[in-house]
Amino acid sequence: MAATRRTVVYVIGAGFSAGLGFPTISRLVEQIWPRLISAGIADGMADIIRFHHPSFNPSRDDTFVNVERLLSEIQANEELFDSSRPATGRFTVEQLAERRQDFLLELAGWFHELQRKALAKPPTWLSKLAKQMQNENAQIISFNWDLILDELLFGETLSRQNYGFTRRWAGCRLLKPHGSLNWYERSSGRHLKRTKKFLLSGEDGDAVYAFRPYRAPKSERRIYMPLIVPPVFNKQFAGPVFQSLWREVVSVLSTASDVRFLGYSLAEADFHARFILRCGFHNQESGQLRADGKRSAPTGRAEVTVVDINPEVGGRIQELVGWPVANHAMNIEKWVRSWKDSD
Repeated sequence: MAATRRTVVYVIGAGFSAGLGFPTISRLVEQIWPRLISAGIADGMADIIRFHHPSFNPSRDDTFVNVERLLSEIQANEELFDSSRPATGRFTVEQLAERRQDFLLELAGWFHELQRKALAKPPTWLSKLAKQMQNENAQIISFNWDLILDELLFGETLSRQNYGFTRRWAGCRLLKPHGSLNWYERSSGRHLKRTKKFLLSGEDGDAVYAFRPYRAPKSERRIYMPLIVPPVFNKQFAGPVFQSLWREVVSVLSTASDVRFLGYSLAEADFHARFILRCGFHNQESGQLRADGKRSAPTGRAEVTVVDINPEVGGRIQELVGWPVANHAMNIEKWVRSWKDSD
């Protein structure tokens, strides 16, 4: 694993964080339920789940639903609320939105706790991987909200260039097209202490700030809802911050020589990510589209590596890429440990 070229791109998915104790999408609602009970919001969420799934019983593990499906159902409920009834029933659309926000805030708090546990004593394989990424000046595309890689890679030097919001530079960067637990829109971000934040993107009403400490802001007066894209089937990417991120994702993929998918399952329902990733691989063969409508010289096919415990993931990614990939049906820890055999 020589670390000399900066055309190495990593694509990070939920499987990466799962190896550090974070929940998987399929069992997230079940695993967070005790926290919802402690926070006093479990009954409200149970009402919503039971409306869509009458057989739901929180005492039975087999009746919990996938979080992506649950939040998609809440989204549909909100969007069609007024179209489905002549008058407000048991709760208002505002209460529905509030329950959704309470759930996401509890989820964010849980992720911060899991991060502290994971980084209290980082496993050897994680530290080795982070060092490798730094040595390669890798461009990392992470679809996770957590701050594991942020803290390991950048520490106290965290800045907007680390997140890809400045002109391309020679260092390692972390692109997060689904948002991040330390990003805040102006409505709440403007209240963060100046010494603990920096402007990430935009200005005035469109401004987005990054909170430098790797934790949630502490306040008794206001709610700090991070700028994250919830796991729903019909994801929303409004605003210039996401437009800039997705465009940069296409750019780094378009000229990559090595692309390594780590714990990224390429879910069937994630149409936006599929489209953007496909644009990048298409450009490797056809050339990146320029502002004048012409294409740059193609850089050629990247070597693509897939690391996931599910052996079927490699086939899905190969279909998207368009050429053969190296498929490693194993967890990321085992893959990193295998480097010694090729060093």
